[in-house]
Amino acid sequence: MIFAVDPILNLLNLDEAITWYGVIVRLLVAAIFGGIVGLERQNSNQSAGFRTHIILTVASALAMLTNQFIIERFGTGDISRIGAGVVSGVGFLGAGTIIITSRNRIKGLTTAAGLWACSCLGIAIGAGFYTAAICGFIIYIFALLLQPIEKKLSKYSKYVNLHLEFDDPKKLSSFINYIRAKNIKLISLNNNENYKDTGIYAYNVLLSIPKKSNREILTNDLSNNKDIKYYEYI
Repeated sequence: MIFAVDPILNLLNLDEAITWYGVIVRLLVAAIFGGIVGLERQNSNQSAGFRTHIILTVASALAMLTNQFIIERFGTGDISRIGAGVVSGVGFLGAGTIIITSRNRIKGLTTAAGLWACSCLGIAIGAGFYTAAICGFIIYIFALLLQPIEKKLSKYSKYVNLHLEFDDPKKLSSFINYIRAKNIKLISLNNNENYKDTGIYAYNVLLSIPKKSNREILTNDLSNNKDIKYYEYI
């Protein structure tokens, strides 16, 4: 048996070369890792869920195994060529999960990054690099679980993005007067064209809140502002 660089290959007494046992183990590991990531995304109500992540991770591992098989079978080829193609191709797949809502909120970035990361996991597993794949998988799952902390930290940011809706464009002036009275800096204010001819006048606003204020106070004031038909943090 060839001495494997990856310690897990040595621990499981696996060969770096293509064997039926090795192929089955690699594809199963890829399916398990992709499935776990997919479940988290599905529970977060994302378009790419359990099945999508399994298929992508297994397919990436299969591509890498095929690349290795071609080299071992025919004695020629580039070991990185198919893997590089997978990484590039998944970029287009991930772009399809990114959407911009009618309120100009960008959704799907984490899922798109996750699809790309799963393809990298599949390539590593397909190449028999289990140690790197396991470490990458643990870090990736840990990053996904940081979402509540990310939301909590965002509350302390001095920058606030708002989607505002009015039934009369003249009522925007009351909001402008409010932020001036609170010494809140208006960074940008853009008309949301997605609401054109709907009778709703929507704006996307970026504010800079002074240190003396906070998001809870802003939320309370916005809720009590009768001129604002609807507001949402974006």
